[in-house]
Amino acid sequence: MKLVQAASIVFISLCLALAPTGCSSVDKVKRTLTLNDIHIQAAIAENKGDDARAQELWSEYVNIRPQSVLAQHRLGMVEMRLGNIEQAIGHLRIAHDLKPGNIEYIEALADALAQAGRTESLMKLLHETVEEGEPGSGRLRLARYAQRVGLMDEAREALLLAIAQNAGESPTPYLAMADFANAIGDRDTEIKYLRYALWFDHADPIILARLESLGLIPGPSLATAPVP
Repeated sequence: MKLVQAASIVFISLCLALAPTGCSSVDKVKRTLTLNDIHIQAAIAENKGDDARAQELWSEYVNIRPQSVLAQHRLGMVEMRLGNIEQAIGHLRIAHDLKPGNIEYIEALADALAQAGRTESLMKLLHETVEEGEPGSGRLRLARYAQRVGLMDEAREALLLAIAQNAGESPTPYLAMADFANAIGDRDTEIKYLRYALWFDHADPIILARLESLGLIPGPSLATAPVP
């Protein structure tokens, strides 16, 4: 007891000696040390697959520092894995609002909204962030999630816009359109866009194998220059 009292006296004396700003600096250092420890323990819990413990720790972290983008995102992801989708949406939306241009945060929130069946909110998010990322990637992201929630017409439109924006610089949107066509059973469109994609690498073994599976004789002559 005497040791505890002595330690308290020392701390109070330190605060008085550092007043008026020194004591708050000491408190800030103590809080930082606490947050660092919580962060480490939460990461360890996640690595062990102990999401219940990780949830407790990340919740404690955001209660202390709600403006932490990383903590809000990590807590949201843990909540997702635990099946607490509405809670996850809340934390992931905060992370996105704090750092709106981050693609990882956009897609994490989109995943949660899709899983919750909140299609209107999902599409609003995707339209608002369509210019984020590499040129055309926002349209591909929009198409991917639209297809995921069954909005096939909107997915097709987004893919066509991605292709137009790409202007023949990359096979990515052509392959995405081929995948979309495959998903809806449109063989002719799938072949058409696979041939466009082949133009970028006439010997691409994956594309050639897909064309062969669709009944075509594989070869570089199948490559077709993409049209606007």
